[in-house]
This record gives sequence, C-alpha cells and structure tokens, in this order.
Amino acid sequence: MATEDKKHWLEPPEWWKKAKPLRWLAILGMLFVGVSVLYTAKVVIAPGKHSETARFTATVADPVAMIAPLKSYDSVASVREVLDAQKLKYTVTPVRPAESSKYPPRDTDTIVVQAFPHLGVPGLLTLEFFNDRLFEVTFVPSDLDEYVDKLHAADKRLKRERDGRTENIIGNLRVATNVDFAATDTGQNLQTKPYVIWQELRLKADLDDWDKRFVARPGKPAN
Repeated sequence: MATEDKKHWLEPPEWWKKAKPLRWLAILGMLFVGVSVLYTAKVVIAPGKHSETARFTATVADPVAMIAPLKSYDSVASVREVLDAQKLKYTVTPVRPAESSKYPPRDTDTIVVQAFPHLGVPGLLTLEFFNDRLFEVTFVPSDLDEYVDKLHAADKRLKRERDGRTENIIGNLRVATNVDFAATDTGQNLQTKPYVIWQELRLKADLDDWDKRFVARPGKPAN
C-alpha cells in the first residue's frame, strides 16, 4: 500500500525553494530585527559609560570652604541634611540629560533657600551642583545696610574697592561681591541687586570644558 511521503521538519517551505527574491527579503528582515535588538540593548536600554565619566564625577581631598557651613564638592544629599537640620525651606530642581556613551554625564541640581541666615542676616541662597558636587553659591542679603559691614568684618579678603566691586581668588576659590556698590546712592538708584558669590574654580573649569567639548545638551527636570 502506497504511503504519502512526509516532509522532514528541517526541509524549507516550497516558497523558499522557488522564490529567491522572497528568500532574500526574509533574510534581510531577520537581519534588521537582529540589529534593532542589539542597538536597543546596547544604546537605549543600557548605554555604556563614556571614557571620561570618572574625571567629570571625581571628588577631591581638599575642598574649599564656601558659605558656612558648606564647602565645595558637597553632595546634594549632604547639603539637604544641613538645611533640614536648620529647618529651612528650600526647593530642589534637578536636570538629568539622557545617558549616553557619546558624552560624560552632565547632571545639574539647583537648590534655592528663601531665608538662609548668613552673618545673622537672612537672604536668598542659591546653590549650584555639577554631577552631585557643589561648585557655586550665591547669597543675596535681605538687609544690605546691616550686611555690608558684617561681611567685611568676617572676611578681610574682601577689601573695599573704588568701583564698589570686589573679586578675590584664593587657591581654588573665587569670591566676588558688589555689596559696596549696591549700598551707594548710585547703586540704590539703579536698584542694583547685592550679591556675594563663592565659586569652586576646579569644578567651574570642568563644567566649562564639558560645554566646550561636548556642547551643552538640554536635560529635562527629573520628577
């Protein structure tokens, strides 16, 4: 009795044998899917670190003193602990660009404290972080008349200049202020906002270098 030949399970279908164009389309389709999966796994899901990531996230053994009690390279978490201990109200604005192996991280955070006391005078404090390291502090006193003399008494490096603006570089720290000018009649007529700024020059140089070499990529505020 005749029996029908059964196809082996490894034998390709008839269209594969007869239609070479369809065969190549199938091969190309499989290759496309494979490449897409590899790209997604490597770049989208788990991008590798840039070769200079360590440099742009490193800390140092010799941070500089900024506005007391803060110092350069302080992390966001450590600064928040200080503010929370003093029961101060503040906001935190983080910016997190997408991770990529094409450039090092450029995470930034800004903390704004509405009534931070410096030398007994409350004022607006703004803290800037680059990759979780404090690099810039700006203080705007609420009572300028009381603050000017206290600032000069507390920091002898800030000498009164003729133009009312002072800038000093001490090692890796830059300190600049315009409080003397803001306190003059001209400054008050111009409604000049007084400020003191402390800046960590090593971190500022790293941030400037990042922007120069990689071009600042816009990030989105983290939720």
